[in-house]
Amino acid sequence: MDMFQLSKKIALNENELATRWGISPKTLQRWRCEGRGPKYFKLSKRVSYPIDEILAFEFDSLHESTDGVTCDPEQFNNPSFLTAREIAAKIDIPFYLLTHPGERKKIGLPHYRVGKMVRFKLDEILDWARRRTSESESKNQTTHRIIPLGNIQPGLTRMM
Repeated sequence: MDMFQLSKKIALNENELATRWGISPKTLQRWRCEGRGPKYFKLSKRVSYPIDEILAFEFDSLHESTDGVTCDPEQFNNPSFLTAREIAAKIDIPFYLLTHPGERKKIGLPHYRVGKMVRFKLDEILDWARRRTSESESKNQTTHRIIPLGNIQPGLTRMM
């Protein structure tokens, strides 16, 4: 749709807007349920988006660069932050424990989110490992039980 045709229309339907933005009409439907996207009006079952609302939404969506809230470039350049691969190479810890969010949460692994990336500080990981080791050792000292073997006939071994 060229600008001349666009200037004649006062609203776009769901399919026209989806085509304009290169997204699926289902995305627009989901956005309406979530309260996102441009304002629209609905007549019976037909959804239409006023051109001025589309243009306002597009204008509000313009960004010069990634904002500092979601991704601070200084954090990326900070040598104290390491990737999961670097941490796994420096200390003997399985890579999957560093990369799977559920595992990190379950074991209480300290980490930082830098944008969409996960980063670690070596000193915090080492402190965490020391705490885990000391907790494990104290548990093992208190939970040792002596299990009586009873009478074992010669030639037989007891498996547990």
